[in-house]
Amino acid sequence: MSNYQAIIKQETEVVAKLHLRIHETFKNRSKDLKSWKKACEEFHAHVSRIDPILNRVYEEAVYSDKKLQEFIITFLELDPMFFRSGYIKEEMLRKIKKSPLSLKQINRLRQVLKDAVKNRGTREFKKYCSLAINIANPELVAYLISVSKQGIGAKKSRAKLMLNYVGKQVVT
Repeated sequence: MSNYQAIIKQETEVVAKLHLRIHETFKNRSKDLKSWKKACEEFHAHVSRIDPILNRVYEEAVYSDKKLQEFIITFLELDPMFFRSGYIKEEMLRKIKKSPLSLKQINRLRQVLKDAVKNRGTREFKKYCSLAINIANPELVAYLISVSKQGIGAKKSRAKLMLNYVGKQVVT
């Protein structure tokens, strides 16, 4: 992986701290309005090192640039959680499925889909399912069938949902 991994992790931490500061100062804003306003200003004034790349995520209709593809796949692999990250991932997932990808990149994204089934019950899960339509292979389908039959709780439900998207209904 590239240096994107370190940058994404660092920026996620910075944004999360700034956002947390807003919540912390909000609790006492009736007593200390100045601190809350300052925390809000700092959050909104922050310019992240990944902002230029994220701008491209929204601007480009298809991701054909290899460096941008690497950033996006790394971002999806890391699954960073910060203010508005779900919206960012939705946009990435919507467009990456239309992008020309190498077999290695597709395999990495298949691992992302498996992780989404295991761990990601977030707002963008249906976009992961939509991506699965384009990149599912017998191994991924077998994994989904296995989890949908043997998994428990939310993992099982997510596996069934993704299977429905790829057209492999499982009878339980």
